[in-house]
Amino acid sequence: MRRKQKSVVVLTILVCLLLVSILLSLAYGKGIGVMFHSFFNNDGFGLILRKIRIPRTIIAFLVGGSLGVCGVTLQSILRNPLAEPYTLGIAGGASFGIALSTIIGFQRIFGAFANPLFGFGGAMLSVAIVFALSKKRFFDPNSMVLFGVVVSLVFSSFVFFLFSLLDPDKMQTTLMWLMGDLSSLDIAFIPMYIPAFLIPTSILFFFGKELDILSLGREKAQYLGVNPPRFYKGLFLLSSLLAGLCVSASGIIGFVGLIVPHILRNIIGAGHTVLLIASYIGGAFFLILSDVFSRYLLYPVELPVGVVTGILGGFILLFLLIRRK
Repeated sequence: MRRKQKSVVVLTILVCLLLVSILLSLAYGKGIGVMFHSFFNNDGFGLILRKIRIPRTIIAFLVGGSLGVCGVTLQSILRNPLAEPYTLGIAGGASFGIALSTIIGFQRIFGAFANPLFGFGGAMLSVAIVFALSKKRFFDPNSMVLFGVVVSLVFSSFVFFLFSLLDPDKMQTTLMWLMGDLSSLDIAFIPMYIPAFLIPTSILFFFGKELDILSLGREKAQYLGVNPPRFYKGLFLLSSLLAGLCVSASGIIGFVGLIVPHILRNIIGAGHTVLLIASYIGGAFFLILSDVFSRYLLYPVELPVGVVTGILGGFILLFLLIRRK
């Protein structure tokens, strides 16, 4: 099958899977007919649908798609198929910000805004430190990854230190957030998050050709007229911004930005224009489906969605590594 035809088939399948996962997320336990009927009525399920299930599905769609796009971008820049959106220490920085806000008591001041605000702030602090350290090395990707790992380890150590000082009664909410949680986000954030996610994602979609060139290596990219340090800096910044938004909206959700681009790259090929779109759709599908599992796998107990993506993603990655020659 020709590459163009193959891409169309794969995208069509992904869109169908995404639609099925959305319907499953919204209508599970009631049926599609009841869902559409309740949506326009003020019965109990209609309120649950509008206040809980629809906002939660929207956030899962935005976060999953964004993590997929971040994963493609970073894997291409670093020329490493195992790179993922938290490469620059974002997870460690976000964890530190949330733990700090909890121990200081900012939840009493900021309420539902505390975790998203300080999670995003911690993530951006981590990125700023990595960028400052990498500046003298002209934003060399390998150096940025190394600095990101070190910064993440330092922040993680501070998190454990803060947890040792934290009241055990306050740890439950914080730990749920750090393990990836789509249930605690206030629906008032939804109108703000939609453009915040879609704008940087849309910008990354326009860099498909540049990513094709950068994935060839620094020397070949310069020969083809691309300025690698400039694009490394810009693409790292956009990816980090998106990953920070993901952390602020849902906590730390692993494997989505690692597994989805890795699988789709093997199916579609390395053409980034199509791969970015496919990874967005695939990431959204994977996270929405994982959220459905997290809600109903051990019903009435709800698992953090990050635990489900970790289990599913871990098994998928092991399977791929075992099969790889």
